[in-house]
Amino acid sequence: MSAKSHQYRDLTITPITAEKDMVVSCDISAGFGDRKYDIVKCSPEISVSFTLRTAMLELISYGATPLNVVDTLSVEYNPTGISVIKQMQKDLADMGYSEVSINGSTEDNLDIQMTTVSVTVIGEAPHEKTRQINPATIFQLGRPLVGNEVLANLDHIFTVKDAIDLRKDPNVSDMIPVGSKGIEYEMSVLAASNGQTLQLETSVDQSQMKKTVGPSTVLLVVVEDQNLIDFKKDHPELIKIAKLR
Repeated sequence: MSAKSHQYRDLTITPITAEKDMVVSCDISAGFGDRKYDIVKCSPEISVSFTLRTAMLELISYGATPLNVVDTLSVEYNPTGISVIKQMQKDLADMGYSEVSINGSTEDNLDIQMTTVSVTVIGEAPHEKTRQINPATIFQLGRPLVGNEVLANLDHIFTVKDAIDLRKDPNVSDMIPVGSKGIEYEMSVLAASNGQTLQLETSVDQSQMKKTVGPSTVLLVVVEDQNLIDFKKDHPELIKIAKLR
C-alpha cells in the first residue's frame, strides 16, 4: 500500500500495511545535567529518564507498542554515554519492554559543557482510519511540575507503567500526555481531534491550566460517559477536569 505519512498530535504515523502503522515519537532535553552550563543541576541519568518517559508516553497513549529506541547525546560515550544507555535499559525493563533495542550516537569530538539528550521511539499500532469519541469526560493524572519542581517530587510522579496499565483499561477511549504547552492546550487538541467542544469543570484551578508541565508530569485520560461509573470505581485517584461535547 502507499505509505503516506501524516502527523497526529506529536506523532508521525506511517501506514505499513492495510492493518498496521508505524508510529514515531520523540523528545529532547537541554540544560538538565551535571555540566558547567547546565541550568538545572541533576544527574544525566535523570535527564535521559524523563526524556525517554515523554517519548514513551506519547507512543503508549496512542496505543502503539514500542520496537526501537534511538538516543542522540551531546555527551561523550565513555563514561557518561555508557551510564545513560544503562539507565535507558533499566527504564525500559521497568516498563516491561526489556526486549526493545537501543541505538544512537554520542559526541566524542568536542568537550560539550551542556547536557543535551534527544530520544526517538519507533513503534507500531493497528491501522485506524478515524478515531471518534462519544460525549466523554477528561480526567487528570499527576500535577504540573517543571525544572527543580520535578527533582523535588521524584517519588510522587506517576510512572510510565501506570500509563500502560491505564491504556489497557477498556473504559479508556483516549489519552494524551501534557508537556510544555500546558493542560489547557492539550485539552483543546483532544477536543479538536474529535470534533468536539471543551467544557471545563468549575472546580478547576485556572492557574494550573496554562502552566508548563515539563517532562509530561500530567496525563489526560478520556472516558466516554457511558463508562464513567466503572472507571471512577477503579481509578478514584484521578481528577475530573473537563467534558467533551
